[in-house]
Amino acid sequence: MSWVSHSRILRNIEIQVKYEALTPLRIGAARAKTPTSPVDLQVLKLSIGDLRDVPYIPGSSLKGVFRTTAEKLALSRGLSVCYAGEDCKLKYDRELQTRVKAGKEEGVIEVLRNYCLICRLFGTASYSSHIRISDAYPSQTEIPSTSVKTGIAIERRSGGAKAGALYQVEFVNPGAKFYGSIILHNFPNYGIGLLAEILEQINQGYVKIGGFKSRGFGSVRITIESLKGIVKSGEEFMDINNVKELEPLDDQDEKISFDPSNPQSLLSNSKVAWINYCNKIRK
Repeated sequence: MSWVSHSRILRNIEIQVKYEALTPLRIGAARAKTPTSPVDLQVLKLSIGDLRDVPYIPGSSLKGVFRTTAEKLALSRGLSVCYAGEDCKLKYDRELQTRVKAGKEEGVIEVLRNYCLICRLFGTASYSSHIRISDAYPSQTEIPSTSVKTGIAIERRSGGAKAGALYQVEFVNPGAKFYGSIILHNFPNYGIGLLAEILEQINQGYVKIGGFKSRGFGSVRITIESLKGIVKSGEEFMDINNVKELEPLDDQDEKISFDPSNPQSLLSNSKVAWINYCNKIRK
């Protein structure tokens, strides 16, 4: 399990993706505080080049959704994982820091073996993640439009409208497209298979992104656009688009084949490694 220690490069895979909003999408900024603001609940925006106030999806929001979904999928397949890394952090992070200061990789790997799968892949407070999800931005020729919806808070006890609770919420209109990347550093093949299941859950509409999910917001389609990266083969590094197989990274992993001209095949073919991994761990 040398891949867990971050001490060497075994593979770096960058998956370029497109996020397309199928329903209204709301990644919210802080509540407006000035009386001149056009809405109470604004969409998160930034400046891109000469463009101002452009909606985008922060990588932190995406990673949070991915991690939570990974935890649920792992639990559903019978694995023992902790919530948001809290258990592993409390049990092992202090010992991990001690082993890192000692400078012995074997000791670091020994501690990391105790971490649950999700913490090994997504990291904890003291352990860096093996998956990095970038912010997702629109292209400068396809700036998403936004709309505003008026709502009113409900008094829970009476079920009626709450006095003085009228508000306006801004959202990105369906059809908006955002582009970003998912970088997998020393990610085992079964981890790629887990990622494939996460994307399926989102694309099938079972997992949504952003706020106001219970009101029909947040359905997104994620499309794999392209693939790039390097893979260590023996003592050499090879372009991932020049290889057709990925070797296992540990004893529970297994070799997978894929078609470099079809980036989606990398994720689809990795699902078998993920399912077999779960079956091995449950025994």
